[in-house]
Amino acid sequence: MPTSATTPDPGNDAAGAGNLSHAAGTPSEGLADSCPPDAACWAAPLAQDYTVVYHTAAGGRGIDGVGLVQLPDGMMVAVVPIRRQEGWRCLIVRSIDGGRNWQPPVAELPYFTAAPFVHQGKVHLFAHANANLVLTRSQDGGTTWSDPVTLFDFSPNWYNCQTGMAVRHNRLYWAVGDLHVGDAVIQGRKEVPRIVVVAGDLGSDLMDPESWRKSPHVPWPGPGLPEQLLSPDMSDAPYPSMRMLEPNVLNVGGQLRVLATVKPPLQATTNLCAVFDVADDGEKLDLSFTQYHPMPGGQLKFCVIWDDVSQMFWATVNLAVDGQDQFEFKDPAEHGGEQPYSGAIRGNDRRFLMLFYGIDGLNWFPAGCVARAGRLGQSFMYPSHLVDGDDLLVIAWTSVNGDNRHDADVATFHRVRDFRRLAMNLRQDIDS
Repeated sequence: MPTSATTPDPGNDAAGAGNLSHAAGTPSEGLADSCPPDAACWAAPLAQDYTVVYHTAAGGRGIDGVGLVQLPDGMMVAVVPIRRQEGWRCLIVRSIDGGRNWQPPVAELPYFTAAPFVHQGKVHLFAHANANLVLTRSQDGGTTWSDPVTLFDFSPNWYNCQTGMAVRHNRLYWAVGDLHVGDAVIQGRKEVPRIVVVAGDLGSDLMDPESWRKSPHVPWPGPGLPEQLLSPDMSDAPYPSMRMLEPNVLNVGGQLRVLATVKPPLQATTNLCAVFDVADDGEKLDLSFTQYHPMPGGQLKFCVIWDDVSQMFWATVNLAVDGQDQFEFKDPAEHGGEQPYSGAIRGNDRRFLMLFYGIDGLNWFPAGCVARAGRLGQSFMYPSHLVDGDDLLVIAWTSVNGDNRHDADVATFHRVRDFRRLAMNLRQDIDS
């Protein structure tokens, strides 16, 4: 499959990926997308050519949820959490040439996961430090960072990576979910997954905790999914837990809505999300579960953003090919005995990174495949994206030569050119 002309030194971590880019038409043992001998042609992905933001040779779970922002001068700042011997660290990696080359990391922060955003030309970073949601800020493109301020204590273990954020009435909204396994018992209490929305006043100093409010913790209704939405033969699955994670916040015509990933056992029910509504009168911030709704790729982390030009939402997601193992696809290269990321596949297929668009945040039209991995043990996953003029910039947590499809070794950057040309007009054509 097409990949870079030069491959990473397996003994070293690598950044400054001008030395490690994926070039179309070059044969390799990497992520394959070439046509098999018996096929005249397959559809080509939109942005299979990629550059590498960062590569790690660390075994196991080397890289986690990545993020990407762009400053007014065009500089891109990527957030790449990596595993070190001393624990997780969040690397700050930059590009000054539109993503063609990535410089060595300019900073290393002590966080397991982080979500960047830009406000008033400065990079801000939500991060999770122990049980706390903290905020830190850089005024020089990510080289130096302020001391973090604690916004909220989310004991025992809440999390999100970069997902959709929304602005309404000069307030920034984002959401986090907890990492409890479904029906877990914690400190003698039976716990179910929960979602919380946070809101920051953009007219105040965001580094002041008094500028922030949060909603009550809203539990997953149930316990868990209704039986009618589950596969009957998944009850004895080796990874039976259900979770609700990685929420996105959308401003749908003035109504704030949250879409959260729904992860049933082994992701065997695919393309489903949990929908919440947000109410905020400026004093009281409320969140309420509304419904389950179909969402392409809703069984894995997805990202939704709004594009002012097209007046549409754009979503990057992973679609599964065989959600309940009807074909018993296997990848002998994956390491055995490490559940849930080896053995049975089901909806945990992470090969196809797809792009969708829509206007109501619930119904989605396909724009195309951003990138395709060749084997079940590989992936382009946990995407986030932003608009750059006529192009869409996508960053992904990618397994090229990782231990399995989840335990990634590369952060990849993709540019989807003229992305709005992929969309149809979803509104009425009304003659004057």
